Amino acid sequence: MRPTEDLVQEHKAIKVMLGIMKKIADDISVNKRADGDDIDRIIDFLRVFADKCHHGKEEDALFPAMIVAGMPQKTGPIAVMLEDHALGRKYIRDLEAAVNNYRAGQPAEIIESAILNYVDLLRGHILKEESILFPMADRILSEETQDQIAGRFALVEEEVIGHGIHERLHELLEQLQQKYQSV
Repeated sequence: MRPTEDLVQEHKAIKVMLGIMKKIADDISVNKRADGDDIDRIIDFLRVFADKCHHGKEEDALFPAMIVAGMPQKTGPIAVMLEDHALGRKYIRDLEAAVNNYRAGQPAEIIESAILNYVDLLRGHILKEESILFPMADRILSEETQDQIAGRFALVEEEVIGHGIHERLHELLEQLQQKYQSV
């Protein structure tokens, strides 16, 4: 499997989480209440699966290989992706702060806003990666380089994320999907 195909598979899980988050934001809009514990679990998923694992694979393996193959780092698609990653991390911190403020008595709408910022960013980010960046990577990276990247991806999974964590996060995703999208 090409490294970009692995990343697209991860996008599928991230898109499911974005759908769950959108449903939670819609519920907050109507009910003016939020489940802070579920949102804490979502934050954990975003930090570990979307950022540390998925974005980590891109930043530590895919992007450097594309730069070596001639893609500019400071401008163009890679620069845009890195800006999106940084903004996504900020939005996760904003969401965490919103949950804490909600628990301290502020209205749930602060969570709704933080969720929607992240969902909008990531949906656009995934579209850019799948329609622009990944096809470019597939064109410019040799098969040998892609094999090396795939090996680095496996190391990220095992050494950075840790054994069994990926599976735990997919279980969490399934639990939240049942709770929020089975209605």
